[in-house]
Amino acid sequence: MRVSAIVAICAVFVALTACAHPRAAALFPRGRDWMQWNQFERQQYVEAYAEGFDGGLRKGCETVLSSATAHSDGASLVEANSRCVDRGAFSGDLMRFVPSITAFFENYPERRDLPVSRVLRELKEGRSIGQIHEEGLGGAR
Repeated sequence: MRVSAIVAICAVFVALTACAHPRAAALFPRGRDWMQWNQFERQQYVEAYAEGFDGGLRKGCETVLSSATAHSDGASLVEANSRCVDRGAFSGDLMRFVPSITAFFENYPERRDLPVSRVLRELKEGRSIGQIHEEGLGGAR
């Protein structure tokens, strides 16, 4: 078995174990948690999530591209990394997501078991709250 497959299996196991643990559940707030937070806490969540998401994306792009382009010149690496990061990074005013997330969980209380991060990522991809509710969440992320 390849090393990457072993790492992937271990990562899934750790994630499932963490999700099953009550204290770890706090790391993955859901709609019911969002609805209990005040405006400041909601804004802080969105900012922190976006910062962590973008940082992880940037680091992942750098790692993959540096391995794949070990023999490329620096300019090619910078251009390729820029294209990688631009494909998924958050952009614009992050606070625009706060009222949309709130509206989603207010309008669809039966969906309050969803992780806030999943709704936020769907909104980032340009989906409306109606589309998220009607069509469900996108692929596993």
